[in-house]
Order: sequence, then C-alpha cells, then structure tokens
Amino acid sequence: MAPSKKGKAKANSGGSTQSSDSVNSNFPSCIRFVPPSSVSITVHAKPGSKVSSITDFDDEALGVQIDAPAKDGEANAALLDYISSVVGVKRRQVSISSGSKSRDKVVIVEEVTLQGVFDALDKVSKSH
Repeated sequence: MAPSKKGKAKANSGGSTQSSDSVNSNFPSCIRFVPPSSVSITVHAKPGSKVSSITDFDDEALGVQIDAPAKDGEANAALLDYISSVVGVKRRQVSISSGSKSRDKVVIVEEVTLQGVFDALDKVSKSH
C-alpha cells in the first residue's frame, strides 16, 4: 500500500506547481518571480571583458560579459552594479543568491516586478 500513497502524493504535488509555473509562462525560465516582490535571474557571467554587456537572453541563463577580472570578488561587484543599472534599481536591491565563486550564478533583484525586469533586460539585450 505504501507505493500507491506515494503515487498519489506525487500527483497532488504536480498539480500545485502548475499555478506558480503559469505566472512565469510568458517569460524565459532564467527569470522567476520570488514572492513577495523579488525576481531571481539565472546568470552566466563572463568576466574579463572590455565592456559590460548582455550577450544572451534565453531560457537557460542570461549571458553577461563583465568588465572586471574574476579575482577578489571584483567581477561579482561589477555584475551586481551592471544588473542594477540595467534594471533601474539601487545597488542594495541586488544580491547574489548562489554561485558567488562560479560563472553560473543566481542574482536576486528585490522590490521589482517580473514584467519590469523582463522589459529592461529584453531592451538592453536587443540594443547590443
């Protein structure tokens, strides 16, 4: 009997996740709403570039070239500065949630809407 209960539990949990997925359905999966008023962005950082810019904006990750070397946290600070300027928020509203020592990071932007972040990133990615 235990396996059938497990199966029912999986079916119920699958149904409950659909409601949160429907909120993000119009946006790339690299940006997600985090209640109550934040957005997480999956970023693939490319440090050591001549100029900071967005290189890719797809479902996997937001590709960002950073004009700082990857040492002593310089690239992380430059990434957060760049993301805050692109999205149009204060620097203190942007933080790295995970991946501080990796090229693949999750950046949290506080007190913004998913639509606002998407529009800002989309505008900048198309201008380059």
